[in-house]
Amino acid sequence: MGEKSKTGNAWLNFILIFIMGAIFAIGFFKVPPAMGSLMEYFQCGLGEAGWFMSACSVAGTIIAFVTGAIQTKIGPKGMLIAALVCMALDSLVGVLAPNVEVFIISRFIGGLGNGFLATAGPTLITLLFKDPSKRGIPNSIWACWTAAGSLIMLNSYAFILSATGGWQGVWWVCLAIVVIGLLLTVFCIRIDHAEEMAMVAAGGDVKPWAGLTSLNSWLLVIVFACFAFIFSVWSAMAPTYLQTPLVGMDMAAANSVSSITTVTGIVGSLIIGVVLSKVKNQPLVLVGTMVLCTVAGIIQFIFTGQAAIIVVAVLVGLFTNIVPPALFSNAQWAAKTPAGVALVMAALPIGSNFGGIPAAPIAGAIVESTGSWAMVAAPLGIVGAIGLVCSIVFMVRCGKYAVESQSK
Repeated sequence: MGEKSKTGNAWLNFILIFIMGAIFAIGFFKVPPAMGSLMEYFQCGLGEAGWFMSACSVAGTIIAFVTGAIQTKIGPKGMLIAALVCMALDSLVGVLAPNVEVFIISRFIGGLGNGFLATAGPTLITLLFKDPSKRGIPNSIWACWTAAGSLIMLNSYAFILSATGGWQGVWWVCLAIVVIGLLLTVFCIRIDHAEEMAMVAAGGDVKPWAGLTSLNSWLLVIVFACFAFIFSVWSAMAPTYLQTPLVGMDMAAANSVSSITTVTGIVGSLIIGVVLSKVKNQPLVLVGTMVLCTVAGIIQFIFTGQAAIIVVAVLVGLFTNIVPPALFSNAQWAAKTPAGVALVMAALPIGSNFGGIPAAPIAGAIVESTGSWAMVAAPLGIVGAIGLVCSIVFMVRCGKYAVESQSK
């Protein structure tokens, strides 16, 4: 592909794409702050309500195996449009759902959109910024699209709720925002169709499961699954926990405290990026991140004082969000060829989705059966320990290779 292209201004297009990602995330994260209202409306317990987010992970796991092939048919801009259509259906089907089963189906549809968007974003950045040396900043900004949308929803949910009178009003507002985003995507994001289709022509040849052919790749996938389990329990259940009599926060305060994790998560991602650029033994860094992630899992629901909870929210954000950058950086040591690294990178989301699927349902079931939120620390600690062991084994197998390669 030549430097001359019919694609529009790279940064203007990118800003619009990032906004679309944030709009999608606003709709995607409307459930956690609404969990209490949804449980009351659908007359369900925490265990069943846990599937409101886990259904998205199920969908993401399924769609991960075919997004490459789909992208070769409709292109990355088409994937972005498909993601927004899925989120519009998520909101529409959800607000009209006559029962909890249909509501869970609406979340499954939203999860499909999440899979489309996760594939479209990096591809569009590659298309817009043809010089690889120019992609660092846009890739770093793009990594914050979920955080941006989550922050907006958590801090605006109470206002929208009071203005509209119920959780259904929040769903209608999200639907309107997504429809506006869909129109902007169709008419304002300028991507030359011939260029995008030429770039993704071979994308369907890379299958995610092709990366699961070595012990090293399996170790990283399992670590990602363990991280996703710990992170998903907090993101799905924290607003509900903070509004229980144990903690005693009102809805606005609970959502604001929950959003602290998103802010400190961005800080953690930036910090670990600096550490990874300075330390040659990157597998050792991965071990350190899993130690901290395990600590973050254990402390999530054992404190009840509001001051202590704020500290926990800060630490959960810092200690969990350092894991994915470390995983992505260590993928290069799991395989010794560029093609092999690409396969490992393609396989990592499988671990992330599998870890997210059972997280909230298991946590909810434990709270329901024991009556204790603190008991959730047990499975979180066990899962963290599994991830830690796998990271240590990976360090033993790949640490020396990583240090030698960077020394050269």
